[in-house]
Amino acid sequence: MKAVVKKQQTVDALVESFKDATAVYLLNYQGITVEKDNALRKALAAKGVKYHAVKNTLLKRVLAALKVEGLDEMLTGATSVMVGFEEDPLLPAREIEAFHKANPDFLVAKSIYLDGKPMPGSEVVNLSKIPDRKGMIAQIVSIALGPGSTIAGQIKTLQEKLEKESGSDAAPEAAEAAPATEA
Repeated sequence: MKAVVKKQQTVDALVESFKDATAVYLLNYQGITVEKDNALRKALAAKGVKYHAVKNTLLKRVLAALKVEGLDEMLTGATSVMVGFEEDPLLPAREIEAFHKANPDFLVAKSIYLDGKPMPGSEVVNLSKIPDRKGMIAQIVSIALGPGSTIAGQIKTLQEKLEKESGSDAAPEAAEAAPATEA
């Protein structure tokens, strides 16, 4: 009976921890060394990403409580879960991909739940390429200012060139016209 209560407490704690999650990432953590796992956990915690290794039966209960559907068939073998929140639901994807590049044999994404639908784990690569909110704003600003400032610069250069040309042509004519009126 104590084991059942303890399991329910674990489920309740995970549901509370994940309640505001907007993305769920299921990962295969089989074979990862303790050192690499601890380094990963430390890096993720510093960035505010929740990461847990959970028994599949308990994770099924957590996902059901969170109303996350379509991931049950992926709950086999060694499974860990990472969640993304509204501020940046793709942050875990970027962290998974960064870790996977440095450690290609570990932490393979099994499946992702994003925008209310399940996706294959292979989508983590594409999702990791999408910049965060600050990155998107920077891209928009550079697009807005980049070509605009180039065009404005070209127009200004052209204007200066025309003024210089018309000014140099007008100066001799003005010099010739001035003595004629005085005489």
